[in-house]
Amino acid sequence: MRMILIWTGFFSPSFHEFPNDFARRPAHVVSASFRYRIGVASRAVAAIVGGYGVAALSAAALALCLPAAFGMARSEAVMTGTLASFIVFALAVMWVFAARTAWRAWSGLVIAAVLPGLLVLLMLTWAGGGGA
Repeated sequence: MRMILIWTGFFSPSFHEFPNDFARRPAHVVSASFRYRIGVASRAVAAIVGGYGVAALSAAALALCLPAAFGMARSEAVMTGTLASFIVFALAVMWVFAARTAWRAWSGLVIAAVLPGLLVLLMLTWAGGGGA
């Protein structure tokens, strides 16, 4: 039946009157399940990539700031920063999946990355490149 309707619609007089029939067709609607799957995929990428970025920045910030702030040995500061980054990564993953939308998850990760990123930048420029 459907093929007959398409076939007869092909030869209808309205087909010749409006050769550009795309304007009368309804817009393609994205299903709710597709949007949900894209949201979950975006959150998974945010958790993996964004969580790693925030954790790496926090590890670097702690490794650079702890010796300057508390006189800690550099090796101990690196170990402390690395161990603390596991907690930061776990918190970032929990935040990503607890946020209401994927946009809030991504924006929360960006906001969380600003402070350690600025600290790393400040410490590297203040220390003259961070090398010794």
